[in-house]
Amino acid sequence: MRSPFRSFTSFTISAVLSLLAIITLLLGYRFLSAEYAKYETLEREQSSLHKVKGELESVRDKLSKDLPSRIPQPGTPANILAERIKALESEISNKQVARQKRWDDHPIERFVPTSEAFRQIAILDIEITFLQQGLAYLRNLHTITAGPIEAERQIKDLQASSSTLALQIYQNKQAQWALSKQAPLMWQVPYTKAYRQMKRWEDEERLLQIDKDKHDAEVVRQQEILAAFQKLPHPGPLVLDHGSADRTIQPVSERLHENDQQLEGSSLHKFIRPVREVLPTALWILVLALLSPLMVKAIAYYVIAPVAVRRPPIRLLPDSSGKISTSIASVGGESGQTTLSRVSLPLVLEGHSELLILPSYLQGMPRNAKSDTRWLLDWSMPLTSLVAGMYRLTRIRPNNQERITISSSQDPLAEFSLLDVSEGSALVLQPSCLVGVIQTRGESLKITRHWRFNRLGAWLTLQFRYIVFHGPAKLIVKGCRGVRVEPAMSGRTVNQAATLGFSANLDYSVARNETFWSYFFGERALFNDSWQGNGCCVHAETPHPEDRSGLFGRGLQGIMDTILKILGI
Repeated sequence: MRSPFRSFTSFTISAVLSLLAIITLLLGYRFLSAEYAKYETLEREQSSLHKVKGELESVRDKLSKDLPSRIPQPGTPANILAERIKALESEISNKQVARQKRWDDHPIERFVPTSEAFRQIAILDIEITFLQQGLAYLRNLHTITAGPIEAERQIKDLQASSSTLALQIYQNKQAQWALSKQAPLMWQVPYTKAYRQMKRWEDEERLLQIDKDKHDAEVVRQQEILAAFQKLPHPGPLVLDHGSADRTIQPVSERLHENDQQLEGSSLHKFIRPVREVLPTALWILVLALLSPLMVKAIAYYVIAPVAVRRPPIRLLPDSSGKISTSIASVGGESGQTTLSRVSLPLVLEGHSELLILPSYLQGMPRNAKSDTRWLLDWSMPLTSLVAGMYRLTRIRPNNQERITISSSQDPLAEFSLLDVSEGSALVLQPSCLVGVIQTRGESLKITRHWRFNRLGAWLTLQFRYIVFHGPAKLIVKGCRGVRVEPAMSGRTVNQAATLGFSANLDYSVARNETFWSYFFGERALFNDSWQGNGCCVHAETPHPEDRSGLFGRGLQGIMDTILKILGI
């Protein structure tokens, strides 16, 4: 009887573990949600910051390009420069007023780089700093243009005033000389009228000389100023400094840098960033992987196949007979009967015969018959026997006439037929469809190999090797859902994936599959086998489901099928 304490303990532990699992899931979900929300917020902010930075840099670049065209060039008259200076001063003043208004109206948003207020203020700052540079350039240009003219004017005025003073001084001296002649003694006696007149003229002369000296000194100073103006270098075109504009954009760059650092520390960013980096390449690879089968098959269907179809047919053994007998009837002419295959094929084995059969297809054997193992079907072709699966065969030698049943215990779609290749006849057959052979004891089955490298059609269809079974021979073959033996007198075309063999005296060629899409989706092979002549062809009712239609099929199986096709297996 189960202990109540143990049941309660087990239930409690299970409940606690479930609770811990739920708590872990909830905490994990909360953590991931918070991380994703943080990551999404930073990503949105980064996108906005990049947009603001790009817009400010665009404004900076546009102004740095357009403003020089608005500034007069060197050589412009001073009055035009003065008018342009007043216009720039007015424009700068208006923008400063607008900037101050936005600054006062948005006390919080003005510090947020992603806000509209920050963007507008930053644009105004960039415009103001560039306009101020243009104004400073214009003032300097105006000074260089108007300064020499003003200095020359003042020099002329001062020189004219100095000449007037010199004339007055001369007249004063003439008056003093005349007085000294009129009153040669009295002008020297103090308190006399002549003495007082002479003193007035002397004081007036001294004052005039002082004024003249001041004017002469100012002329010298103005001449030095004029010389300094003349030595100044000729001003070049306006070159704007981007430093002030870059300092305006600096808060956006700093915020971007801070967000980048936060994103670098995010676990989601560490995962998503590599994914984003390889995603374009992965998409291209995916598109290439999706389109490459279409391209390869299109080239095979529309380029290779038409060339192969136009090549002349191959006739391996034109002197051999094409007649083949079966357990039901003989097929060798147009009137021959199409044979039927069976899921279970009963055989009658004579006492002088022996059966070489794959063990998996042997349903039963006579009790008194001798049996042993034959390792290869043909020792002259060991590789072909191994690849075709015709190895480790069971050899049965009955003492008398015995009945044996051939059937598959593994492949439910396999059906079998017994083909009797008579004396003088030859049959091209794929060894992979061979299940067994009935032959006379002491007489080996004759198998030959025929290579065709010197034909373009062989290279286009990748069929270089043909394996021919010579009569007399009785061959047990299998096919998916049945084996059909049909005459090829008036010409016969069969799906290449279903072909098992054909008479060696027939004209063998290939025909392109009827439609491209049936070939592309793997429903039909690229080529149909075509025969014509006095013989027969052997084929399965349907291609095997594992067939991949050769080299242009799917995956490694298609490549392996192509290799077996090259070897004729």
